[in-house]
Amino acid sequence: MSKEAPNFVVRGILIGASVGVLGYLIGFLPNLPRAIALGMVPGFVAGITLARAHKAKHNDDDE
Repeated sequence: MSKEAPNFVVRGILIGASVGVLGYLIGFLPNLPRAIALGMVPGFVAGITLARAHKAKHNDDDE
């Protein structure tokens, strides 16, 4: 039975969008769709970074 790797990119996008909404609610950004988009972009990058780190960690364990 193979274990499926967690989807870091989707998780990063969702967390980034949530941070964008919080930024809108606090008053940093005046436009909700823009706040969500501006949160999703760094969330996407963070998700890719976490996925690559996770992959590198598991490649080192296999050797």
